[in-house]
Amino acid sequence: MIPTDPFDALLGYHLRRASVAVMADLAAALAPLDLKPAEASILFTIAAADGITQAEIGRALGIQRANMAPIIASLTKRGLLAKQTADGRSQSLRLTQTGQTIHHQASAAAQDHEHRLFGHLPAAERQRLMTQLKTIWRAP
Repeated sequence: MIPTDPFDALLGYHLRRASVAVMADLAAALAPLDLKPAEASILFTIAAADGITQAEIGRALGIQRANMAPIIASLTKRGLLAKQTADGRSQSLRLTQTGQTIHHQASAAAQDHEHRLFGHLPAAERQRLMTQLKTIWRAP
């Protein structure tokens, strides 16, 4: 037994532990929809910006091009996305009717997940925490 936690003073350690716990809970919440968190993030992004391109989604979510292609292909094969030629080689993406249904279900699952994990925090504290975390991950 370790008498003191050697990582207790390391903020990065606590952020990592929190991230693992949050993502595990989100993955479990999305599992009944046969969605992974990255797939749900893509559906959420397309719902917010109909006609967005695959490259734009990748930049917005920090997903590498090599990882985006198979995810988009899988979502398209499942009938959740449709592609349209945008300009030259670019293709814009939109949710199909099935994709919209799954998006709404995933959004509800994500909201339940957020409430389950963070609902006990006062709204002002949640907002302050979000602001602080954005400052960290948006830093150069």
